[in-house]
Amino acid sequence: MLGLIKKDFLLIKANLKSMVIIFIVYLMLAFQGTFDITFIVPLIGIMLFISTFSYDDFNNWNSYAVTLPDGRKNVVKAKYIASIILTVILGVATLAIGVGISYIKTNGINLDETIASLMGTMLSSVIIISLLYPIIFKFGATNGRIILFAVVFGVIGIVTLIAQFVDMTSIVNAISRLDNCSFIAIPVISVILLGISYLISNRIYQHKEF
Repeated sequence: MLGLIKKDFLLIKANLKSMVIIFIVYLMLAFQGTFDITFIVPLIGIMLFISTFSYDDFNNWNSYAVTLPDGRKNVVKAKYIASIILTVILGVATLAIGVGISYIKTNGINLDETIASLMGTMLSSVIIISLLYPIIFKFGATNGRIILFAVVFGVIGIVTLIAQFVDMTSIVNAISRLDNCSFIAIPVISVILLGISYLISNRIYQHKEF
């Protein structure tokens, strides 16, 4: 399985240059105060990792991978483990960058605000992974992204429609109260979401024909 994880990181390396350019642009915006850098770095990681699925599909990798010992189980597991590793690495890097920008601009460090913003972004990354990976394992990288966008915009549309007829104040207040325990709630929610997503993806991949 370590070989599978290494393979994914080598594929990520192939797209690293273009993502570095994007990162530099957003870093400049962050220095100007028009963008929060904590929102872009983990999401760049997700974009990088989604690209590995595209490479796998293009090269018919899965047809070979399933012939390896425990190939079906390890392919899914490697994707999730590598994604978590990449998300954590980028999260730590983002925290360091955010603290550095804060210190340069204000000659002080607002660590609590930076961490809170980062944790929200990390949770968003986990939600994207949890939703997207089962869809990609089922329908492939290209179709998976299209379906995800359709689902996301559909959910946004439904929520917007409901908000027209339902008082959302109580829901907003409940979410606000979670801020006090976010350092516990976010890791727990992340583990639960990734666990459920992994089980679904594993089941899909076990029964998929290549």
